[in-house]
Amino acid sequence: MSRLLQHLRVRPYLVGSCAAGLACALLLPAPNLVTRALLGWNVAVWLYLVLLAGMMVRADHGRVQRAAVAQAESAATVLALVSLAAVASLVGVVFELSAAKLPGVPHAWPHVLLALATVVGSWTLLPMVFALSYASVYYRSHGKGLRFPDDDAGFRPNYGDFLYFSFTIAVASQTSDVSVSSVAMRRVVLLQTLLSFAFNATILAFSINIAASLF
Repeated sequence: MSRLLQHLRVRPYLVGSCAAGLACALLLPAPNLVTRALLGWNVAVWLYLVLLAGMMVRADHGRVQRAAVAQAESAATVLALVSLAAVASLVGVVFELSAAKLPGVPHAWPHVLLALATVVGSWTLLPMVFALSYASVYYRSHGKGLRFPDDDAGFRPNYGDFLYFSFTIAVASQTSDVSVSSVAMRRVVLLQTLLSFAFNATILAFSINIAASLF
């Protein structure tokens, strides 16, 4: 536990977002435990995405490298926790959509909208977190693991480059013009590819389920 807390101290955005989500889950009115948990999850996820996006936009190459090296030791732990939590949120969506099947469209819409927000947030969260992991593996390996098309002696990728690589895998479940050149990076890519495939298939199933629950 102490090691986990030590890891999380280098990720203040994640800790702050989780605290806000937990507070909302405890304080916001909700008809049942699952809905309350999903409300808290959405607050945490969307707040973290906004904070993370703001940090990435402002970060220069030096800050990207410093943050990646500082977070390298905790990258695997955080990635595992976020992946498990994202998968668990999909289980919660199944129960939420079950409530949407009760008679009456006005009753169904709040459950459907919460389910949609949860799926979109969880899907977006994974490539964002994987982009941080790719940056950590890359800079901890002194610029090895990924080969970018415009790679040269002075090239240093920023968060945009890692996001490009990560979201390509999330959307297409395959790499693009960026090649993988190390065993450590290949393992992370494999994990994201499997999770992305599972999420994309689940989103398709949920879309059919949502349509069936409303019409």
